[in-house]
Amino acid sequence: MSKKIRVGVIYGGPSVERAISLITGKAICENLDKKKYDVMPLEMSKDKKFFLDNNYYKQLNAPGKKSASKKTTLVPVKDNQFGKDKLDIVFLALHGTFGEDGKIQSILESLGVKYTGSGVLASALGMNKVYSSEIYFANGLPFPEFINFKKSGWKNDNAKVLEDVKNKIGYPCVLKPVDQGSALGVSIVESELELKKAIVKTIKQFSWLMVQKFIKGREATCGVLEKNGSPFPLPPTHIVANMGEFYDYKSKYKKGGSTHVCPADFEGHINEQIQTLAVQAHIALDCTGMSRTDFMVGDDGKLYVLETNTIPGMTPTSLFPEAAGKMSIDFARLLDLIIKAAI
Repeated sequence: MSKKIRVGVIYGGPSVERAISLITGKAICENLDKKKYDVMPLEMSKDKKFFLDNNYYKQLNAPGKKSASKKTTLVPVKDNQFGKDKLDIVFLALHGTFGEDGKIQSILESLGVKYTGSGVLASALGMNKVYSSEIYFANGLPFPEFINFKKSGWKNDNAKVLEDVKNKIGYPCVLKPVDQGSALGVSIVESELELKKAIVKTIKQFSWLMVQKFIKGREATCGVLEKNGSPFPLPPTHIVANMGEFYDYKSKYKKGGSTHVCPADFEGHINEQIQTLAVQAHIALDCTGMSRTDFMVGDDGKLYVLETNTIPGMTPTSLFPEAAGKMSIDFARLLDLIIKAAI
């Protein structure tokens, strides 16, 4: 009998997306094939310390046990328990800051531990919409026009920021943090007064903002997987927000908040273009294993790349696994492919 692969699943973390990461991590733990993997659930605390959920670990890896334990027994993980001699690979289920921005990736690389998904640079680029936009532009990928500014720039000369928006972007426009996911801090504004109020509110929590041209149209997303080192696209998804103006945090995570049409019900050539651009974005950012790129399909027929997620949501009903399922790749098989791409 071949030896099981020791997989540490890291979830939780310090970001504002912690709650979603906890759900993603538990879903991955429970759907990894226990005949192939010895699964170690590793929760990262808000202060970036690691804990093994010992009771959960025993239940996950015990024969015939399928459901998660309701009792949590967190045991601190020491540095010498986290090396490559203890784990064959880490499955990253962290979202947002510290998970998708290259920080945890750099820590794991310093320990010599393999991990799923993109490397340090690709993760950092994908998390930062300003830096990733430069990569998109350099590779001929369409991205909405924008300006960006930091808290100090707004404090020192907010009149210039507002003037730049008026002259370069226009209204309506979209305000968003440069380095956050899950549509956190995003708002659509119709006037300078609305924008000023939105900036004053948002900049208290996020120190680097961008104002982007508003694209009237439909929202879409497309995942990319790798097999034998070659990226291939999943079927694109048309996202219909049932709450609010766009696919915001509430629409993403509230029950009934959105409708996912997969494969997307766009014209055939648009679906093909979305898939092509998703693979191009994956390659341009030098992503590894998986990615999911979000789009706007403009009413004028033009496509715009919005951002690339290097660690897509990974519950069985998330966009990425949902699209994989349309290609007859079930959740357990999807996790296999992601691990194989990293090993």
